[in-house]
Amino acid sequence: MDDREIVAAIVAGDLAGLAGAYDQYAESLYGYCHWMLNEPADAADAVQDTFVVAAGRLGGLSDPRRLHPWLYAVARNECYRRLRGTAVGPDEAADAPGDAGDDPDRAELRRRVRSALSGLAPDEREALELELRHDLHGADLAAVLGVSRNQAHVLVVRTRGQLEKDLGAVLVARTGRRACRALDMLLIDWDGRLTAVMRKRIRRHADQCEVCDNRRRSTLRNAALFGMAPLAVLPGWLREDMLRLCSDYSHLTLAYRQEVTLRAEPFGPNGFPRAIRPARRRALALTRIAAAAGIVIAVVSAGIIAVLALSGSRAPHALDAVRSSGRSVTGSAPADPTGSAGAPASAPPTTSQPATTGQGPATVPTPAATTAKPSPSHSATTSAPAAPKPSPSHSPTPTPTATTPTPTPTPTPTPTGTTPTPTETPPNPF
Repeated sequence: MDDREIVAAIVAGDLAGLAGAYDQYAESLYGYCHWMLNEPADAADAVQDTFVVAAGRLGGLSDPRRLHPWLYAVARNECYRRLRGTAVGPDEAADAPGDAGDDPDRAELRRRVRSALSGLAPDEREALELELRHDLHGADLAAVLGVSRNQAHVLVVRTRGQLEKDLGAVLVARTGRRACRALDMLLIDWDGRLTAVMRKRIRRHADQCEVCDNRRRSTLRNAALFGMAPLAVLPGWLREDMLRLCSDYSHLTLAYRQEVTLRAEPFGPNGFPRAIRPARRRALALTRIAAAAGIVIAVVSAGIIAVLALSGSRAPHALDAVRSSGRSVTGSAPADPTGSAGAPASAPPTTSQPATTGQGPATVPTPAATTAKPSPSHSATTSAPAAPKPSPSHSPTPTPTATTPTPTPTPTPTPTGTTPTPTETPPNPF
């Protein structure tokens, strides 16, 4: 049965379709799930639930020829659901034992390959696993990973480039001397150790030699497969259990199948399930978002602090300028901010009018009255030094302070011109 016949049989409710799909894909699906979960029981449950979802939702697949990647997309989501809340994830068994019959050179090559595989990012290792061992490429690989085709291509190219960088010199040095005379002359005194200098020389030669470059690319796949841990063996009892589960119509079995099918949603327009984002990538994305937000908050806070610092450093200068201008006009102590003490100083004849009118004493309680009100100028009133001494500006008799309203402290003829003004005021009451 091909994929279209299998899909048609499964949609029609024929168990032969499920049996055909299991016989064709269950072994590789179990190996993939075991690689993802590192636990045989969890891998068996993931494969079984994958075929349960196939029995209930395979009718929505727009292209029946894509049964292979569809099963992997469902199995991948089942694995990531079981990985939720755990710190582990898909990882290459770098410490898996090698073959007992490996010679020292093969053992060393296997160790180097596994070391290079362990240095890949999780998404790079998964893409390599799906492409090399499960024959998923292009649009099929993108559908399984839940990314665009361009993103899948970039991921594969980046993974291969990293492996070529780490393993290219080893593969060319150990397998290409007979095919390339120049490489053989380069390694004529080589002791077998790949130091940083020797690795650089071999890589530079392979970049310029077409024969060695082709060998480096052609042997990379076999070397990666050689270093990967072998696929886990599919349990023999799983097929019978899966077929019994999908053919049983008891209340509990139907409820379980319905729960598994609903859990697999949502599905896209092409019938593929929406890919679950790995937990580690989601946590990394949240960490990056939090770090970016922290940087933005720090920058904004620094800007606010700088503005406050600059405004606070200019405020005393502006206040000093206002106070100095007030002193230059009145020629006396700092004036009352309410304006009651500044008026007599600017107009001395007004202060020489009869004191019996009560205007002089009425202006004395002004500071106290303004202090009692919770007005916006309360802070300025309490901080003015001239408020407790209003008597010199409100006395009816001319005082020596009123005769010196000069704006400059130097004795100039201007104050003498202003002195006749207070001396002519006394005859007015008579």
